[in-house]
Amino acid sequence: MKASRVNLDKVGAYASAICAVHCVLTGLALGLLSVVGLDFIGSPITEAFFFFTTVGVGTAAVVHGIRRHHSVLPATIFASGLFCLLVSHFVFGHGHAGEAPSIGGTIFSVLGGFSLVGFHVLNRRLAHTCGCDHCQTGA
Repeated sequence: MKASRVNLDKVGAYASAICAVHCVLTGLALGLLSVVGLDFIGSPITEAFFFFTTVGVGTAAVVHGIRRHHSVLPATIFASGLFCLLVSHFVFGHGHAGEAPSIGGTIFSVLGGFSLVGFHVLNRRLAHTCGCDHCQTGA
């Protein structure tokens, strides 16, 4: 019987997609979210949760991916996505506590979220098409 393993790239891609949607919602509709009772989506605690989950799952997926397919391209995309998220927060600000989010912050956060989704998709694709002996045996 084969033990079921968590696919970090699948989990990470879904989490990153949720993060990207979060970035779009907080960047474009933060005022509307509070009207319908979803203002927690733009809270610093929610954003910290998304960020640390992204970093944890992404880092584990990078390490696993490099061991499996030996390509650093997904790791570069992952780092670029994190860089975009950091720029969106620390260079442009991100619209907390009633302040309006900036266009630059929204653009960089959405770009970062989509980069993270792309990282996981590419990492998973490379792992499945690697073709080397240890990948074919399932190690």
